[in-house]
Amino acid sequence: MIDAKALEGHWRRNWIKAPGFFDDTTRVDWLQAPDGYVDMRIPSDLPDLTGVQALAQLDTPTLASLMRSEGFAGTIKVVDAVCTWDRAINWHGTPLGADVGAMDWDAAGHLIETGVYADYAEEWAGMKTAPLRYRRLVSGDLQMHVCWSASGFLFGIGNPNAPATAPLIAALQAGQRPVAQLEEHFLGLFAMGEWEGATGIIRLATSPTMVGQDFPGPDSLAKGVFSTVRSDFHGTPLTEDWSD
Repeated sequence: MIDAKALEGHWRRNWIKAPGFFDDTTRVDWLQAPDGYVDMRIPSDLPDLTGVQALAQLDTPTLASLMRSEGFAGTIKVVDAVCTWDRAINWHGTPLGADVGAMDWDAAGHLIETGVYADYAEEWAGMKTAPLRYRRLVSGDLQMHVCWSASGFLFGIGNPNAPATAPLIAALQAGQRPVAQLEEHFLGLFAMGEWEGATGIIRLATSPTMVGQDFPGPDSLAKGVFSTVRSDFHGTPLTEDWSD
């Protein structure tokens, strides 16, 4: 029987399948600490944005492509090997329904997740990792959820009351460019990276312009009070003070 303890660790998805759909190329990382999780999903074929200083510089089709990424974070509840993910923050705004999966092991030791309210299956592989810690912090209307270990980190920033992104995605696909909605959406951010000395370096993110940027080190995360500096949609520096 799988319980919450068995799900602790770093999981990377091998594949997902659903009727008429199969994907084994999206980079999916799920870090599960004893008291919270962060999950980020980045397609492998996102455009190369090397040298781009602000998302506002991108054309509309490229922005639409970036919207294929996903990220969410919060807590889980596991009852009789059925896991419910509480998405306290979600990069695509308010979820359409409950995120619930039945968990089991296959013969090779992979974790198999089968949708309870949706027709899908996912295979997860456990990655070697040191014990994970988790913290939830706030800055104004935004929350940060972060999981970290001795080797690296995964965090998400979002507004718990953010609207669903389906109208924004539809507008972008139609060639429209609703700037106010884009500004609001890209205040949300999911990113992961590794430690270099006492500082974190972002290596992958839902906003690719963040790759290579600094992130507070493990000592700051453990204290639960720190500041971050990042760029908004227009490339303007944004300083945020975080505390729990």
